[in-house]
Amino acid sequence: MGDLMEMARALLDYTLKLAAALQRLHLAAMLVALAATPALAFDFARYQAADLDEILAKPRPQSGLDLYQANPLRLEVKLISYGETCAVQAIPQTMRMLSFDKAQIDGVQVTRCIKVRSAKGKEALLFIQDVVRAHLPGEVKLGGSVTLFAIHLFTTPEGPGLLVNEFEAPKAAGATDKTAMNPPCGCGTPEFHPGIDLSNDTEGAPIRAVDDGVVVRVEQDEAASVDAFGIGRCGRYVVVKQSYPNGRVAFTRYAQLGRIAGRDGRPIEVGATIRKNDRIGETGPSKTLHFEIRPVAPGGTRTDAAWQARYGNDPSMDWSRYDPVDPKTFDADVFGDRKRKP
Repeated sequence: MGDLMEMARALLDYTLKLAAALQRLHLAAMLVALAATPALAFDFARYQAADLDEILAKPRPQSGLDLYQANPLRLEVKLISYGETCAVQAIPQTMRMLSFDKAQIDGVQVTRCIKVRSAKGKEALLFIQDVVRAHLPGEVKLGGSVTLFAIHLFTTPEGPGLLVNEFEAPKAAGATDKTAMNPPCGCGTPEFHPGIDLSNDTEGAPIRAVDDGVVVRVEQDEAASVDAFGIGRCGRYVVVKQSYPNGRVAFTRYAQLGRIAGRDGRPIEVGATIRKNDRIGETGPSKTLHFEIRPVAPGGTRTDAAWQARYGNDPSMDWSRYDPVDPKTFDADVFGDRKRKP
């Protein structure tokens, strides 16, 4: 627990305001020093409704495999098993065949499958990222309904190769939509908020880096647009690139800053090396920090024409290609295959 509290102090020198919201912990420990409005950090809207029975009924090759283009699918199923042995070695092999880059391939850690049942009662094994599978037992009972957000990579004679990137458990009856109650900081909407908002009582409170990295973007325009069209403004922000021992990469963004400055008030510049706990800025008049994490991972990469037209020629905006994840559930040590400090 001492290490978790150390991580909490790494983000902001604030007082403790969170408790129950941190059930799925790890990186969340960095955030316990602030009150946070719940956020939909995963871009669920990109995943289109699909019928698992129709996918299972599609023609299969007699041998080898048929490649698909990682189509994002939303599937309604029953969960039968939390972990099954399966041919996980097919995932990196297929991703290479689909021309995913090395960082994207290395960003996927899959060691088991889950077993699910379709609406018509057919059972299937689905690949699932380890960091996602770890949370299933705490949120979905065996035999219970669950919504899976998966990409279709390939089909073999045995069936489709679907990789689950996220899940959503059914809401309890009478549950309140907290995103509607607490609109985000302006960097997003109640429908899509790419991170988490952390508030403080004091303007000018120091903001500290959560991990080692290199600064890849410094935005000084307080009216700067968010990275997607039509969902608000993020103000001044800093983006830091974290590189991990296993070659994986994640980007962290600190937005709605009042001032961007390091130790002794010195400016923060692109290319600067940042260490964990280093000061990178201060809260602004809103007394709110917008914080997000964007790991480089397949199925979460924006390649549409709108993004290309806006940022395709700007290397400092490459981080915005990747979907954000929930900072409260992201475990940097697991993602980066990094030994956790005792």
